[in-house]
This record gives sequence, structure tokens and C-alpha cells, in this order.
Amino acid sequence: MLRYKTSTIEQTNNGIVCFRAEADDLYDESDLMAILDLMEQAADGKPFLLIMIVNKFEFLMTKEARKLFQHYEKAQKLIKAEAVVINSRSTKILYNLLTMVNKPKFPFKAFTSEQEAIAWLLRFKA
Repeated sequence: MLRYKTSTIEQTNNGIVCFRAEADDLYDESDLMAILDLMEQAADGKPFLLIMIVNKFEFLMTKEARKLFQHYEKAQKLIKAEAVVINSRSTKILYNLLTMVNKPKFPFKAFTSEQEAIAWLLRFKA
């Protein structure tokens, strides 16, 4: 298991890279690049499915970090699909609406259930 700031990163038995927030935190561009490097390490350098388990914590990104993630070539090459698990239905709806406006370069969806998120991600496993 790898650690970054207040989060852990590991590859699960089903091959999904799991980012788990353990406290509220704010991330900038350099944080996102470092996290992606750790995710790549957890996945042995291969493209991966990503689950971000945020639940009750705030995973906040600066405006610059959000822009970077949408256009960061390394993220586009490595992330096959991403699911975010949060504990609020209203936040889930907001995430999914924002995704419609700011379309990521890979499949993305928010969930309130970790099991549903995993089942959705596994549809993209090659």
C-alpha cells in the first residue's frame, strides 16, 4: 500500500487501482501528478481502472488541477475508466452532471455504493 498526504493507493485483487481518502484535503497540479505516478506504480506501469473512494471526506482540487487532469496526457493513457464513490446522492448527481459538461477523455461515473462502482468498472476490464 502506498500513501500520499491523507490518502492510500493500492491495487486490489480484481486489478482495480484504489485511491482511498482518509481526511479532507486540497490537491493542486503537483499533487495530481504525484498521485498519478503512485497509481502507475501500483499498477506496475500498465493502464488501469481507477476507483476513488472519497465517501464523507472532501477531495478538493484547485482550478488548475482540474484543468490539468482533463488534458494530462499521462492520465489519458493510463486511466481506462474511473469511478468515484461518495456518500451523498446529491453530490453524486452533481459529479455526474459536471461530467456531462466537462467530458473526461475516459469513462467516468460517480456512485454511492462501492460494489456498484466496482461492477461498473469491471465492464471496462480487457
